Amino acid sequence: MKRLRITDWFFYLLFCTSLALSWFFHKDSTRFSDRDELWSDRAGYYIYLPATFYYHFDTRKMPADLDIITGGGFSIDTRNNKIETKYTYGVALLAAPFFFTSAIVSRVAGYDSENGFSMIFMRMMRLAAVVYLLLGLWFLKKFLDHYFSQLVSFFVITVIFLGTNLFYYSLIDGMMSHVYSFFLFSLFLFALKKYWLAGSYPYFILLCITLSLVVLIRPTNILLGLLFFTWDVAGPKEWLKRIRQFLKPPYLLCFLAILLIVFLPQLVYWKYLSGNWLHFSYGSEGFANWRHPRIAEVFFSPVNGLFAYTPLVIFFVAGIVLMIVQKRSNGWLIAVIFIMVTLICASWKMWYFGCSYGQRSFIEYNAILSVPFAWLITALFNNRFFLFKTGVLFLVFLLVYANLRYTTVLYRFDRCYYGSTWDWDHYRHTIERSGVISPVHRIGSYQNDFENLALCPVKRPSAVFTRSGQYSIAANEKSGQTPLFSIRLDELGYPYPKMMEVEAWVLKPGRRTTDALLSYTLNRGNEVLFSDEQPIDSLVTSPLTWLKVKKTFIIPDVNDSSPQISIFIRNPERMLIYVDDLKVRYRYGWK
Repeated sequence: MKRLRITDWFFYLLFCTSLALSWFFHKDSTRFSDRDELWSDRAGYYIYLPATFYYHFDTRKMPADLDIITGGGFSIDTRNNKIETKYTYGVALLAAPFFFTSAIVSRVAGYDSENGFSMIFMRMMRLAAVVYLLLGLWFLKKFLDHYFSQLVSFFVITVIFLGTNLFYYSLIDGMMSHVYSFFLFSLFLFALKKYWLAGSYPYFILLCITLSLVVLIRPTNILLGLLFFTWDVAGPKEWLKRIRQFLKPPYLLCFLAILLIVFLPQLVYWKYLSGNWLHFSYGSEGFANWRHPRIAEVFFSPVNGLFAYTPLVIFFVAGIVLMIVQKRSNGWLIAVIFIMVTLICASWKMWYFGCSYGQRSFIEYNAILSVPFAWLITALFNNRFFLFKTGVLFLVFLLVYANLRYTTVLYRFDRCYYGSTWDWDHYRHTIERSGVISPVHRIGSYQNDFENLALCPVKRPSAVFTRSGQYSIAANEKSGQTPLFSIRLDELGYPYPKMMEVEAWVLKPGRRTTDALLSYTLNRGNEVLFSDEQPIDSLVTSPLTWLKVKKTFIIPDVNDSSPQISIFIRNPERMLIYVDDLKVRYRYGWK
């Protein structure tokens, strides 16, 4: 009874604190902006609910610009009378109880003129994220209690919540799919343990429902289903026994029936959208990097790298190693799942997953990674060396602090990371700006390999010729001036740099003279204070070959901080050339 009371108080306080923080983070929100729940991808997940219950999938009943003012997460095709979203309806299904509550409150209060997009609905979506967060943590603790002490279980779920990007994707950006998937992963683990302990058929039904929803939300999460056959398996005989049991008609037919029921609305939507029951809605997106997975970038890149943004994962990996060394059950299984998730993320075309905080595709897998982390914490608590134990715990708390600091001070305002794949100078500067470390140093350099689309200076990069990665910048006949980089002088800190060394790699498809120039201007509004340029043709002499163009530009002394530095390709003949891997180094002295 005492343990139950402690657990109740813990989750009650956690719920109140999480709800208060969620409301605080969104206290200045407006209905349609990129810091709100129902914007861009979030609107794409959510649109199923108002489209079904308010607009009945009839675009004539919808505001004509609703897809635009919600950030393009879905599109309204008035010609074919269709509402298009590339996302599945899983998040909308889980959020439906909160949507219906909002609809009832709106109707009673006479405040439903926005038809599913009023502030009441958005606030209820924030509540939904908090509720599913707490349910996920609760089921995860119940699962961990089967293997570890209550103290370790409490410690692990608290650190996973506060020390990873689960905090961000539940309290700040809670309408993305990850907190919902985390809840389902935790529920699956809880039901899985209960099922194999008791053999109760209702728990098998719960497993089927949970797995179907997980796959519906993100098909690659089918990896979770491997645990049904392999978790806590002592040897090949037990593994085969589980397979035979699953293939029995009462089990297999139950799973297929539930899978069909869960997916049927999605199949109907795909049929309505494309004319086919099965439809790949992501278009040109996909596993474009499957031949050369971007593993190093997924782990370490300043652009949403797993260890760069969630260094606590180092302890998760250390726990996996500990489990394997100590020959504990599930050690190799968790290692294989971790590797497979990494390969999936590294093979995806946009391996950094757009404007994200860290590698968000690993969030739901924290439920599984909690096990090796808990084994590591158990070993640490049992360690006799007080100084070692204290030092490691201090490091864990330091990483939790760094995550909270970076999330709440900086990233809740900056949805995107505006740095290049390996631009460590920009990464260090963002860490300093968040106050994790101090003081703030001057910006020493700038890089852009044009892979981070949030940093891309043109509307659409080119994939025809690339020196590195998937994209470059095509300066072509459509424009005589193609931007590469710009920055206000005051962002560089006072005193301002004296010079900047600019280098870029350029490719000409043909042999004809282009008269293109690598140009630099220092502008105050429309007034050009200073300019300089480097002819490209004299340096790029071989066609279809990437060659370096380099120039040192002078930054003259000015009396104010408003001027802006601009670097661009001036292309008076408007002939096609390609630019990749831009680098700028600032020099604050004349030497």
